[in-house]
Amino acid sequence: MKLDELLLDWYDVQRRDLPWRGMRDPYRIWLSEIMLQQTRTETVARYYARFLERFPTVADLAHADEDEVLKLWEGLGYYSRARNLHAAAKRVALDFGGRFPSDSASLRVLPGVGPYAANAIASIAFDECAPALDGNQARVLSRVLAWERPLKTPFDLEAQAREMMSRSRPGDYNQALMDLGASVCTPRRPDCSFCPIAACCKARELGDPESFPRKQPPIARREVTLTIVVARCPGGIAVRRRPARGLLGGLYEFLSLDGHPSLSEIPARLAAEGLPGAHLIAPLPDAKHVFTHLVWRMKGAAIDLPAPPQGFTVASDLSALAFPSALRVYRACAESLLETIEPGEPE
Repeated sequence: MKLDELLLDWYDVQRRDLPWRGMRDPYRIWLSEIMLQQTRTETVARYYARFLERFPTVADLAHADEDEVLKLWEGLGYYSRARNLHAAAKRVALDFGGRFPSDSASLRVLPGVGPYAANAIASIAFDECAPALDGNQARVLSRVLAWERPLKTPFDLEAQAREMMSRSRPGDYNQALMDLGASVCTPRRPDCSFCPIAACCKARELGDPESFPRKQPPIARREVTLTIVVARCPGGIAVRRRPARGLLGGLYEFLSLDGHPSLSEIPARLAAEGLPGAHLIAPLPDAKHVFTHLVWRMKGAAIDLPAPPQGFTVASDLSALAFPSALRVYRACAESLLETIEPGEPE
């Protein structure tokens, strides 16, 4: 039997039971594919159900407020995906009459829909023979082919992938490769004895499947030191929204200082930056957050300020504001600090 036949026979029995499987609705498939980018499947399943409960159609999402979309996304990370999700829903609603484009080339005009997502949606929803090359698929195919060159992107294997895939069931074929990479042909210790396509795998013949795909040189992460300052002002906590573009765009943040000044230095640093009258309340825990090419190493402090900094607002309730997971520790501290504000203090 051919590779695609072996793979689909296995998939028909072993496929994962996922909430976005067994349907042809492009809206739900698109939503799942955007959420699954760089996020674990079990995490996505929870958010997926919440999103569909609140936004059952693309029109519902298109008419939503961006703050609500970001709030529902909170904790999934890579927040540009949420903003693109909202923008793409508007595009579908306004430019396509509420119907998703039915081919991969047209799908790519939607914000946040790259070659992988476009091919996945087109193959699963519309039976287009388009390889959905993510890290799982690229790993499996690099082992099947014993591909010697390091992969700059999974789509380095696009021509080979397109030639190998099923013409009759392209969506199932793509999902089968994803499942195989997630459960059998894993990055470490691939279980070749249970692999349905082991007979087709050149890396297995060579006796070293784990060495594929060949590795690119590692990229060094830049480290940034910050001090997060949770500032209690009359009526609440000082917060501001980050610019829409760039890292953590559109999310809320607290006051911060570059570097790690000592606690006794913080009031003077703030005064030098035009914020006199700061009084230290308490140190806050250290925290670390790793981005793709960046590491934040954070210390924290809670202070009293007589007025919010310029560009900040005073929030008496943080529950409706979307904060990045990088600031989760400091958000919890800020919520505790809010409980110390006496009722009746000016909003």
